[in-house]
Amino acid sequence: MTTHKGSTMKLEIEITEDEIKSAMERKVRSAIADQTNQWGVDAYIKDQVKAHWKDVVTAMVLDQLGDSADLKAKIAAEVERKLRAQIAAALKASGA
Repeated sequence: MTTHKGSTMKLEIEITEDEIKSAMERKVRSAIADQTNQWGVDAYIKDQVKAHWKDVVTAMVLDQLGDSADLKAKIAAEVERKLRAQIAAALKASGA
């Protein structure tokens, strides 16, 4: 293409919304990676896990205890399993 002094050229580029979104997502991922690579981030994460660990475990235990129907079924199944094992052992011991 030959251009002459003083001439202009019109250039159009079409960029889709998905392309813009993808470019922005790459920038965000890069910014997050940069942040997580900073000194002290590992220690901060460990401190946060340690600070919230007891609360999370307590919430999980309370959730399991609060589901009384499920808990009752688990307890009943365990009692039944132990009784069957005891009966089998007693029958085996008696020679039956």
